[in-house]
Amino acid sequence: MLKILTSKKLYINIFAIITLSIVLLIATVYSLDSFTRHGEEIEVPNFSGFYLDDIEKDALYSNLQFTITDSIFNKDAEKGSIFAQSPEAGTMVKEGRNIYLTVIALLPEMVSMPELRDLSLRSAKSKLQTYGIEITKLSYVPNIAKNAVIEVKYNDEEIFADDKLEKGSGVELILGLGSHRELIKVPLLIGMTHQQAEGELHLASLNIGEENFEEGDNRSTVRVYRQLPHYSDEPTVKQGQKIQLFYKSDENFDFEKHLKTIRPSNSITDSLINSENLDE
Repeated sequence: MLKILTSKKLYINIFAIITLSIVLLIATVYSLDSFTRHGEEIEVPNFSGFYLDDIEKDALYSNLQFTITDSIFNKDAEKGSIFAQSPEAGTMVKEGRNIYLTVIALLPEMVSMPELRDLSLRSAKSKLQTYGIEITKLSYVPNIAKNAVIEVKYNDEEIFADDKLEKGSGVELILGLGSHRELIKVPLLIGMTHQQAEGELHLASLNIGEENFEEGDNRSTVRVYRQLPHYSDEPTVKQGQKIQLFYKSDENFDFEKHLKTIRPSNSITDSLINSENLDE
């Protein structure tokens, strides 16, 4: 009888041990799964335009880490604000994940003025682009060296090679007229963005004059729909003359149809190709 009771207790103990082991195993697996999946449901917000100090103080983002890895200069953005992030907004990450940030530099980047004297307008323009310097105005003076750079001005004062100025600044180029002041053709600017029109005018030895934005002044979304003086196949204006531009949004205006009323159809393609090349 004692042996039977002992056997029953043994089986009960074995069963209890097995049951407990199974329960512990399930609990362990569940805990590990929960731990490894912990944080995977966090969606990275869009921090663009925010400031790191504000983000770090916000309890909503206490489960993320932040590291600034780079800074860039952008004259159109708020200094110190976040410009880019990695991982990108919308990415699912674990808690404690490090978000790497690129911010707008607090101080503008300074560049050295390159030597431009005696260069052609085209060469000077190309060289300035590599330094991040813009051309704001072309002026012409009597000089036998046609379209060659005679002088460079910044804020109406002469500037020399190796002088420092902020990246993105604009300079005025003083160019030679050549043996005499020539009349030149007005290029077709219809359908171009501000940047494209400016580049085309500078290559033609002309300047942008008054600009009229009829549907907002966002230069990235509007295009030229009218210009004064008008486009001409014949030389009609002097070097350095200003061309007045009028802009409309390409969402509300049919530029292709408008171009057909201004220029023969076989030339429209050339205009659009030239416009695209200016972006390259």
